[in-house]
Amino acid sequence: RMSWTTAYRVALHLLPAALRRKHGAAMTELFARERDRARARGRLPGAVAGMAGLCDVIHRAAYERVRPAPDAVPHGVPSPDGWPHAADGASPAAADSGGSYVPQPTPRQLLRRLAAAFAVAFVALTGSLLALYASRLIPQMQARGAPAGGTVAEALLLAVPFTAAMTIPMAVLVAVLFVFTRLGATGTLAVARGERRGLRRLVAPALAATAGVTVLSLAVTTELVPRANARLVTVLHGASTYRSDREMRIGELQDALRTARAARDPDAGLRAAGYGVEIHKKLALPAACVVFALVAVALVVRVPRGGAPLVVGASLALYVAYYLALTTGEALAKELVVSPAAAMWAPNALLLAAALLALGWRRTPAGPARAVVVSG
Repeated sequence: RMSWTTAYRVALHLLPAALRRKHGAAMTELFARERDRARARGRLPGAVAGMAGLCDVIHRAAYERVRPAPDAVPHGVPSPDGWPHAADGASPAAADSGGSYVPQPTPRQLLRRLAAAFAVAFVALTGSLLALYASRLIPQMQARGAPAGGTVAEALLLAVPFTAAMTIPMAVLVAVLFVFTRLGATGTLAVARGERRGLRRLVAPALAATAGVTVLSLAVTTELVPRANARLVTVLHGASTYRSDREMRIGELQDALRTARAARDPDAGLRAAGYGVEIHKKLALPAACVVFALVAVALVVRVPRGGAPLVVGASLALYVAYYLALTTGEALAKELVVSPAAAMWAPNALLLAAALLALGWRRTPAGPARAVVVSG
């Protein structure tokens, strides 16, 4: 059975190698000492201390992976070809209104930054939710007298797909917010907004990357999640002939929906609503990736120098609001108050409308507040 210290050593591999070699042993020793002190007060304080240590190292790894590296070239210093370059020396820089030079990233650089930020955000979010799931799962299995070691490990592995279905859109939101907030802080976003189609030049790579993530998310929700859920039920409760809607793929759900609609028993409508909700949820969650990307861009356009408070605060607020809207809509649809399609797609529609409105209108920098269309 994996101990908390072993899990902590594994989590340390999320840190950059140089940092891990320099501080890894001391961090592990401190973690083990603090957990032993908490364990002396009882099993629950020990588990809480272990979970807190894992979350702390995941948070630190996320920061270390995405924080900007020191500039190799001083800002605004011309390169040998006469153009100022960004720190990675790949693209020419544009001049802002004050005459200083602002690096303009290429699409490849933007994609690389977005990919790194997405990977870190996905690992951190998924790891945190899995740790929370494990904190509930382990006591339940111990109460039933189930063997802990291999069963818990398999259950956590099978929980990754349905956890990822929720964390993939959230990771997209965090990644786009982080990268575009950095562009706003360096003045790149302001320069782009002053150019014809400049904003589109920055947004297009983000939307292209998000489209790829959406396809991945669709494969996860429609194919991987049902299979993993079916196996997870077997691992936790034993084999069963009954299959819930969360263990069915799209085709099976559509067949079950047609059967329920053709039935004449009193519960047929409730069953049909449940199948409809699951079908639309499997499609709405991947589509939320594109919606969240547009929302992130809109937020940064409105607050270009929001920094870390914008990334953290907006991510948490939007995710909680979206999750609550989704679960509330699901409950209403299963009570036949609203249609399954309206319940599952309404959160996406509302966020998309707000994002497009924010991207299409902005205040002028001087004079009385009025709205003008953004040319980029």
